[in-house]
Amino acid sequence: MAVARLLDHGLLLLLLLGASLIVLKRELLIPSRRARWALRLGFAGWALLWLSATPAVSAVLVRALEPAVPTAEAVAPAALRAQTALVVLGSGVGAAMAGIPPRERLDSAARARTEGAARWYALTHPAAVIVTGVGPDGEPRASTEAMADALVNAGVPRERVWLEPRAANTRENARYSVEMGRARGITRFVVVTSALHVPRSLREFRRAGVEAAAAPVDYLGPSFGHAIDLLPAAASLGRTQQCLHEFLGFLKP
Repeated sequence: MAVARLLDHGLLLLLLLGASLIVLKRELLIPSRRARWALRLGFAGWALLWLSATPAVSAVLVRALEPAVPTAEAVAPAALRAQTALVVLGSGVGAAMAGIPPRERLDSAARARTEGAARWYALTHPAAVIVTGVGPDGEPRASTEAMADALVNAGVPRERVWLEPRAANTRENARYSVEMGRARGITRFVVVTSALHVPRSLREFRRAGVEAAAAPVDYLGPSFGHAIDLLPAAASLGRTQQCLHEFLGFLKP
């Protein structure tokens, strides 16, 4: 067992919180029913947080969302590539800084998506790559321009990269990208996004009127396999939060 694993700040915080609840229960007089129920809720919340932060739980949630890695032919059959567009869903981009190229301003998810899109482009050679997503206030095209810069730097021809800079969420990514593609002769769409985001993204493309394929990138992958994975970790809590965000997204009407 690695000592560093026991120094994870998520584990230490939960241990401290649990010890505090035990001390509170043993040392304080709690005569009222309301106070006893408050303490029980505190322990229940602590237990739920502990479970949510374990790699074992986050691995189950990740596995439920991330699809298997598809083949290039499944993503873009050779006979249909001339009518196919990859659609790269944007994420975040940092503020402009003099001397810093746009591609270096992308957050980790957007960087992984553009790197993955360049790889899928090299494998499938579609007609176009649509990059979609609005930038921060005052720079509406910052996100798409940064992704386009990264794609061109990775070898995708500039004339094959189409910018859709209006979409503020996944539903709009799908709607506006489909509108743009259809107007330019595209009949088949392939969604390039983080693997965790694929199920919800495909649902939104169905809402937009197309049965899109998926080219997943940015896999988290299962991380459970040892007894120590029953102990909480800050990174696993983050993964659980990402998964819950995706599950809750399905509740959007």
